[in-house]
Amino acid sequence: MNRKFITLYRFSLLQKLRSKSFLISTVLLVVFLVGLTNIERIIDWFSGDDPKIAVVSSLDADIIPVLKESGIKTDVDKKDFTLKEARDVVKKGTYDAVALMTDDPYAVTLISESPEQQLQMQLSAALKQVRDQRIIAEAEIDPTLLASIAEPVAMKQELTSTGGKSEEELFAASSLVYILLFLMYFTIAIYGGMIVSEIANEKSSRVMELLISAVSPIQHMLAKILSIATVSMIQLSLLILVGYYSGKQSSLFDRLALDSLGIRTISYLFLFFLLGYFLYATLLAALGSLVSRVEDAQQVTLPVIMLIVIAFTISMFSLNAPTNQAVVVLSFIPFFTPMLMFLRVMLTDVPIWQVALSIGLMGISIALALFVGTKFYRGGVLFYGSNPLKQLRRILSGRQ
Repeated sequence: MNRKFITLYRFSLLQKLRSKSFLISTVLLVVFLVGLTNIERIIDWFSGDDPKIAVVSSLDADIIPVLKESGIKTDVDKKDFTLKEARDVVKKGTYDAVALMTDDPYAVTLISESPEQQLQMQLSAALKQVRDQRIIAEAEIDPTLLASIAEPVAMKQELTSTGGKSEEELFAASSLVYILLFLMYFTIAIYGGMIVSEIANEKSSRVMELLISAVSPIQHMLAKILSIATVSMIQLSLLILVGYYSGKQSSLFDRLALDSLGIRTISYLFLFFLLGYFLYATLLAALGSLVSRVEDAQQVTLPVIMLIVIAFTISMFSLNAPTNQAVVVLSFIPFFTPMLMFLRVMLTDVPIWQVALSIGLMGISIALALFVGTKFYRGGVLFYGSNPLKQLRRILSGRQ
């Protein structure tokens, strides 16, 4: 490999790794992931201690055990307050809430300083249970008969296209794939756009002229793409490790089936991420070379960005229908393959020849994009005009 290329690659890589934007974004993303995977603990922390509750009951039945069954974890004191006394003890802070329950009619009045929506639902459920038991007893209905009527019919579904996954496993895998697809979309879009921004910055500061005098435009383009790819792989690996170990310590581990995040899943994630990144990054680098200012980059690169957004949107809609014929066909189109084929591989039983074919088509598309992109890059990298479309027409006509 050319020594100048390696030097430029190393320089670009170290420059990105040492940049404040990379360090700050990595720290923020790690903090976000840790917070997301521990969201329940954070909510409990902000919600404070369980409220002190007192119950004033005129019911025949003992309401305390029923309240415990309804989900109230804190101790409940049974008192004999009047309405005025109940309001006074809440104002003084002796109790956070006082519930007054009656059976003629069945009703509950909750007195509290702040809204207690969860406690309202628990009290309502407990009182309804007491009322229903009384109605059943007075009607002399056999409780076992009612229980058998209320018992749901056993339902089990076998899915023939999910590689042996049950419905519960498929739901958990879909949730995990949703997160991984979002991560893939985020990294491809962000790092692909970073290439355009860096090229435009180097052109506007005239640094590009010095770099091109030392290496060829093709080497400069490949060094940019590979160095940013390396940075993205480092950050993506870090986020997956932090997300996995943080999620494993919380209840999110059970809900998202993180135990399925094995070598196969990680391999497919990085494989399709790299394929998608190289395809989109090559196109963005070629089009980005036509602009001289960062402000002008959006109008030229918008079609490629829209393709990434469309691919992500289709993959989101496809989570509930991974075996749909349209999804199968679109998964072989290179612009959609990274997300849709990854989704199909994770949620369904995809024949190995289809995976190999999609990877082969991606390889051909990347090679074609490099061939065309290098011609665009060679003609546009030293272009400093204000009309990138005019330069594009010159390149296409062979007059660069």
